[in-house]
Amino acid sequence: MALPHASFREPPRTPMHRSALTKRQAGVTIIEVIVVTFIATMVIAALLRFLSLGHPIAKITYLQSQSTEAARIQLKRLASALREARPSDAGAYPLVETSPQRLIFFANIDGDTGTERVRYELVGTDLQRGITEPTGNPIVYNTAQEKVTVVARSIRNAATPIFTYYTGDYPANPSPLPSTSTGSVKYLQFHLVIDADTTVDPPAVDVISQVQLRNLKTNLGEGN
Repeated sequence: MALPHASFREPPRTPMHRSALTKRQAGVTIIEVIVVTFIATMVIAALLRFLSLGHPIAKITYLQSQSTEAARIQLKRLASALREARPSDAGAYPLVETSPQRLIFFANIDGDTGTERVRYELVGTDLQRGITEPTGNPIVYNTAQEKVTVVARSIRNAATPIFTYYTGDYPANPSPLPSTSTGSVKYLQFHLVIDADTTVDPPAVDVISQVQLRNLKTNLGEGN
C-alpha cells in the first residue's frame, strides 16, 4: 500500500525573523552602493587627471607643429632668396657675413628694381629676418632703417650652427668653411632645432635644408 505523500511547508516567519532578513538585505545594498560610489570616484579622478595632464601636452604639440611648419616655410624662402644672391646696388659682394648663427647677403627679395640687404640671425630662441632697402644717391644701406620680423620661434640650436658653409666641391668635399671664408662659399646648409618646451614631450624636431648659390657658382666642382 502506498504511503501517503508527505509535504513540507516552511514554517511561517515571525515578525522578528522578517525584520532580521530585511536588515541583512538592506546591509548588502548599502555596501554595494559604497563600493560602486568609490569606484566611480576613482574613475572620475583618474579621468580628470588624464585630461589635466593631456591638455598642456596637446597645446605644446600644437605650438611645436606651428613652429616647425613656420621654420620649413622660412627656410624655403631663404633658399629661394639665396639662389638669387647678387651684388648690392652699391657694388658690394653678394655675401656680407657668413657666421654660424647669422647670415647677411644681398638679393632682390620683393620683386622691385632694388637689391635688398637681408639678414637672418638667431636671437635668443627667435630666428629674425632684417631687410634694409637701398636709399640715397650714391646708394647706401642704412641698417638703422632695417625692418625686423621674427620668422621662426622656439629655436633651440644653442651651439649647433644654423648655417654651415661649403665650397663648390660639396658634397665631394664635406669640410665646412670657417666664417671668414665668405668669398669661397658656394653651398649652404640650414639646420633648425625646434622645441616648443624642452621640459616635456614631444621631443625636438630637426628641420634641415640646403641650397646652392647658383649666381656665385660658375660651374660644378668649382671650389672658389
